[in-house]
Amino acid sequence: MSINIDNNVAFTGKFSAKTLAKFKENLTPGQYKQVKNFRAGNKYTNIDIITVQNEPMRTMSGAVILPKETYAEIFCSRSKNGPKARIKLADNQLPFNMDTFKLITQDLVKQGENLLKMFK
Repeated sequence: MSINIDNNVAFTGKFSAKTLAKFKENLTPGQYKQVKNFRAGNKYTNIDIITVQNEPMRTMSGAVILPKETYAEIFCSRSKNGPKARIKLADNQLPFNMDTFKLITQDLVKQGENLLKMFK
């Protein structure tokens, strides 16, 4: 009979200071505490939620659309100019609320860390 020991890794990665500041503006103190205490990933993993504006597009009617996309950016806090892994969350700008926070899962962070390992 074999014994199966579960060696769970302690998740210590966290949101970056810029992302925490954006969440603090839009959440109640109780919700912000959940976001601040969220941990996923390895020891020096930082998670940042960024919105990128793409180049303008003109429709057939002549209206100009400014498309925005929201990404989860995962990077190592120890390397200042190191590689960053981006995973697309949405085709538009997401508000910094609890629904956006729930999109960040441990699996998403693990996938970002695997992308970072490919560049090393």
